[in-house]
Amino acid sequence: MRFLTAVALALVMLWVPVDGVAQEEPAMETDTLYVIDLQDGSTLYGYIISRGDDALSIRTVAGLNIELEAVLVRSTTEASGRVVDGEYWSEDPNNTRLFFAPSSRPVPNGACYVGTYMILLPFVGCGLGDRFTIAGGAPILFGELKPFYIAPKLTLLQTENLGLAIGTLAFAGFDDDSDVIGIAFGVATFGSSDKALTTGLGFGYAGSDFASDPVLMLGGEARLSRRVKLITENYIVPTGIEVGLFMGGVRILASNFTGDVGILGATGEGDLACCIPVINFAYRFGGRR
Repeated sequence: MRFLTAVALALVMLWVPVDGVAQEEPAMETDTLYVIDLQDGSTLYGYIISRGDDALSIRTVAGLNIELEAVLVRSTTEASGRVVDGEYWSEDPNNTRLFFAPSSRPVPNGACYVGTYMILLPFVGCGLGDRFTIAGGAPILFGELKPFYIAPKLTLLQTENLGLAIGTLAFAGFDDDSDVIGIAFGVATFGSSDKALTTGLGFGYAGSDFASDPVLMLGGEARLSRRVKLITENYIVPTGIEVGLFMGGVRILASNFTGDVGILGATGEGDLACCIPVINFAYRFGGRR
């Protein structure tokens, strides 16, 4: 009888949780993913469990619970990326364009970027509000910044998998008497920031005179890993004879920095000209990471 009683007691102890033996994971403050920058320059990605005047408790994307002294934390910023197999993938910080052509996506409000096209053409752009982007630049030639260009873009619609935008790329400053020349365009982007197709239609102009035939653009992007994305950008240019421009290459991604490496070629009257290297860099600051 004593034996049966002992067995029953043991079964009850195994069935009923005992304080200190089985503990639930602490509940998180929110399910929002944060980028936590520390004073020593390191960065953590995770969810905030609790925060106080003296300490910050987080759960990292790898599932580790960490309590940090408040003095060790420089900043906490809502993340724009996502977690893939326990690894944080930051959003492409330069997803507002392909190599040169814009996508429909606006620069986030309060964010800006600086960079250079083909090494010799520096540019800068900023997001104003949720839908308007203004950019501009000029080549570095003999100490003078001209001709220069401006490139305003208005995003009319931006959902998770569809975006529409209009804008213009205008060049000026060739000389005092020359007209402003450029292209007025509309673009549509289908898909996510990691995998998307962008189509565009533009009309060239000089002053108030517009071309009768449009320039067609077809581009795409496909992310292969945390750090690598494929980019392509292609044009059909009507000039009496059809001329095609094509570009393809890769974008190297970091949390705020991108580097594009590709090739540019052209076709016309059955001939193929190849290849001009394409090398672009951009750094974004402000906004989410």
